[in-house]
Amino acid sequence: MKKNEMNILKGIRNGLCFFLVAGMVACGGEGAVEEEAAVEEPLVEEEVATAETWDENRFYTTFAATDYYETWDEDDDNFLSENEYYGGFYDTWDVNNDNQIDETEWNTAVNDWGLENQTWSEWDDDGDGILEEEEYNTAFAETGWYGEWDEDDDNLLSEEEYTGGVFSAWDENGDGVWDENEYGLYNTYYGV
Repeated sequence: MKKNEMNILKGIRNGLCFFLVAGMVACGGEGAVEEEAAVEEPLVEEEVATAETWDENRFYTTFAATDYYETWDEDDDNFLSENEYYGGFYDTWDVNNDNQIDETEWNTAVNDWGLENQTWSEWDDDGDGILEEEEYNTAFAETGWYGEWDEDDDNLLSEEEYTGGVFSAWDENGDGVWDENEYGLYNTYYGV
């Protein structure tokens, strides 16, 4: 009987040790789990980056996780006024981040954003080869996009209205999903 009691006590002790070690690993392994997740994250990004997963909702969710919109919303009212909208676009088209848009950036952006029948000389009023923000705002207003994207006609753009407009501008075939080329434009202008 004493031998059975000893075996039971050993079993209990071993079980408690097992649970203690498992608990320590679970608590102490929290950082390791985060590191593991960080290592796996790029793989998840590659998975997500396939065209089949980039519908308007996916773009909105991804874009909302950035701080672009908040940066453009200068008055912090969670909406873009027309001037904030143009300023945000100006910053977006300035892909080399030198605070000016040259003709090369303009040509690329006009093509990428599907703006037809536009000429550099109509945008660059003073002919200095650089689009100042005021020139840009005046010419960009002519596209009519702000009014088109303002779905509720309140003269303000919510983040969802903004992303819906961007998504539609790049969804060239209107199928509700970005193909590889359409997704590539996201990386050019909003990617990390």
